[in-house]
Amino acid sequence: MLKMIVAGVLGNDAEEREVGNSKVINFNVAVSMDYKDKEGKKVEKTEWVRASMWRDPNSKVTEYLKKGKRVLLEGTPEAEAYQSKEGEVRSALSLRVKDLEFMG
Repeated sequence: MLKMIVAGVLGNDAEEREVGNSKVINFNVAVSMDYKDKEGKKVEKTEWVRASMWRDPNSKVTEYLKKGKRVLLEGTPEAEAYQSKEGEVRSALSLRVKDLEFMG
């Protein structure tokens, strides 16, 4: 089993769409990390995680997934490769969310 836990801030309001008898909710989470470089200076870095969450069509969770909200997510990670507008091959980290908690 592969599991990932992410704590961060929503970068956008969640978007939902219906797929059959379910709905998928998509949103992006910013995860800030800091470390010290070779010279001992503090460096802050932000990684973005694309999140998707499958729910019952009657779920109201999308109403609460608004930009700036702090969340704790648990789920299965997936790596995606894509081509940028400039033609460069890039990668993105995505998470299929199993559990969600609101923080603060």
